[in-house]
Amino acid sequence: MNPDHQLCAVVVLYHPEPDVGENLRALVRECGRVVVADNGCPVDLRDRLEALPGVTWLPMDGNVGVATALNRGLAWARSQGLAWALTFDQDSRPEPGMVAALWRTAQAQPAAAVICPRVHEAGSVPANYRWVRRHPVLPGLFQRVACTGPDLPEVTMAVTSGSLFDLAAWDQLGRFDDGFFIDYIDTDYCLRVIRAGRTVAVAGGAVLQHRLGARQARVVLGRDFRPMNHAAFRHYYMARNRVAVWRRHALAVPHWAVFDFCFTWYNLARVLCFESQRGAKVQAILRGTWHGLQGRSGPIA
Repeated sequence: MNPDHQLCAVVVLYHPEPDVGENLRALVRECGRVVVADNGCPVDLRDRLEALPGVTWLPMDGNVGVATALNRGLAWARSQGLAWALTFDQDSRPEPGMVAALWRTAQAQPAAAVICPRVHEAGSVPANYRWVRRHPVLPGLFQRVACTGPDLPEVTMAVTSGSLFDLAAWDQLGRFDDGFFIDYIDTDYCLRVIRAGRTVAVAGGAVLQHRLGARQARVVLGRDFRPMNHAAFRHYYMARNRVAVWRRHALAVPHWAVFDFCFTWYNLARVLCFESQRGAKVQAILRGTWHGLQGRSGPIA
């Protein structure tokens, strides 16, 4: 089966850098068809990008959030009779052969509803992203593993950018949660996949060049903590949406809950020790947590 007739790429743009066209061209070369969900692109840049061969433009009428933009892009792919779609951030670039490798893993792992590439982050040590999965001996705990060779047939969460989604499963599981707007969208969806009896896999032969936040090296006692340096509003969404995901999945997927608990405190420590605007970020975390407990959703008020 030829993947060119089965899939397309969906990329969300929001105030992209002027060189984003190079990423779109790379996506067209890999995927054949690229759907751009425009959450906010300057008019002059939009006119140039919209004219690129292989690109379909979906205006969003303002910033509707990552989840809604992805849902609209994937719904377009489904309306075209496609069975699979890849999702991308605007600053991600696939290595040649990434889509073919994802497709091979999709055929080899029929239980997988999401297939992720190996995420390579330039300047990070280690450069290859480490995935979370259930501990093989202590199932209530988690394990972090890199993918540097064979496929990983079962991990807990995908990084949205570069991941291949089974569109029938996406439709059946209720799509991405529009109310999240940004952050924890992929986590919530992957936990729903696992609870539905499907899997999330990593394709060892697929490589994506991707930036995770605005990381900077911060070395203490020989360890590079690499804080994310997210803006305060991102901490609000992470804190708020974390509450919703915990309510939904913590008891059902305890190894994820243990990981997320540890990561939350580790990330807070990085903010307090290494990042600027600490007060604003801590305030955003507290406000987001409170709004999460109140059940709020959608864009920040």
